[in-house]
Amino acid sequence: MCGITGFIDYNKRTKDDVIIRMTNSLHHRGPDDNGTFFDQKDNYNIGLGQTRLSILDLSPNGRQPMFFRKWIIIFNGEIYNFKEIGKQLIGAGYELISGSDTEVILKAFDYWGIEAVHKFIGMFAFVIYHQEKETIHIFRDRAGVKPLFYYYNNGLLLFGSELKSFHQHPNFEKRINQDNLALFLQYNYVPTPYSIFDNTHKLDPGSYIKIELKKQTFEIHKYWSIESVYNQPKLNISYSEAKEELEQLLINAFSYRMVSDVPVGMFLSGGYDSSAVAAILQANSKDRLKTFTIGYEENEFDESRYAKMVANHIGSEHYLKIIRPNDVGAVLQKLPFIYDEPFADNSVVPTILVSQFAREHVKVALSGDAGDEIFAGYNKYDRSISLTNLPNVVQSFLSGTMNLINPERIPV
Repeated sequence: MCGITGFIDYNKRTKDDVIIRMTNSLHHRGPDDNGTFFDQKDNYNIGLGQTRLSILDLSPNGRQPMFFRKWIIIFNGEIYNFKEIGKQLIGAGYELISGSDTEVILKAFDYWGIEAVHKFIGMFAFVIYHQEKETIHIFRDRAGVKPLFYYYNNGLLLFGSELKSFHQHPNFEKRINQDNLALFLQYNYVPTPYSIFDNTHKLDPGSYIKIELKKQTFEIHKYWSIESVYNQPKLNISYSEAKEELEQLLINAFSYRMVSDVPVGMFLSGGYDSSAVAAILQANSKDRLKTFTIGYEENEFDESRYAKMVANHIGSEHYLKIIRPNDVGAVLQKLPFIYDEPFADNSVVPTILVSQFAREHVKVALSGDAGDEIFAGYNKYDRSISLTNLPNVVQSFLSGTMNLINPERIPV
């Protein structure tokens, strides 16, 4: 996890000390290194900053902001297939001087332009600035794994991994948006593209912002959507072939995420999601996978025994920590700092505790989010199967009602 932040000030009031403060506010995201860039142009001042958690190429060659020709980039995330893309760039005559995926993104944009993003497999949020063309592109990954906030008001654009960096800018107006507060009360979080503050947004997943600095234009474009993928022609294969295809997809996806120059571990809850990830990773590794679980003293809430059963079965190096009330109290005090805006998911506390526990042993940890949704791991999915016993005409009516919901619009 790294942190990125920056500003474009068409009023030319923001100085270089502001980008330093904005970057320093994200130190917790990247404690290994940091860097900033500041420039004054005829029509604007620009600042870029990044804090680095070194995972690939731990040397100074991976430092950011990174420069190539007239390009400058700040990047948070990981491009899992960067080595394959790097080979294409070398074949096209480029020289790669580091082992970092940041350099690959930078030179891929120099070679392919905007189309380079379609080559990236990974999670990412990055800002790429062309000094000669005076254009900026701000990208967020397809699934929205990496966060990207932006604020645009009175000739000032702020962007960053977390809202707390905006608070370091003297002209950021911290006004609560009442409509978006209502969204929080309805959903227990503030959904994308909204934010708790006025004039502040989250960039939609699979989207990018294009800014022409001379013209002061600001455009949001979609480069990927889940709807387009879902509407692709279905594969004409058997059930057994589908299982084999799924297993191979999972093996490839999980293996990509193990590429690292630092130790990698795995959160293990004992549910379908993390168990599937851990089992496949361990089956395809010569080394013992480090798995991490938290449990509770109260038996009615403790599920650590299931994780232990999975760990014993797959042969992972398993770590367990029992959580007590004092541990929870300490985390609760940190939540406003961690999340920046209201967030009421009840998984917050255990997620933070298992992350802190794993950090004592590894630098990177994988989780299995969304596995329960894909593989029907909750009891509610079992209950929904009963609907298949309804007459076909009733099933058609119920499924047809889904067409009345616009997935791009969240009701308030």
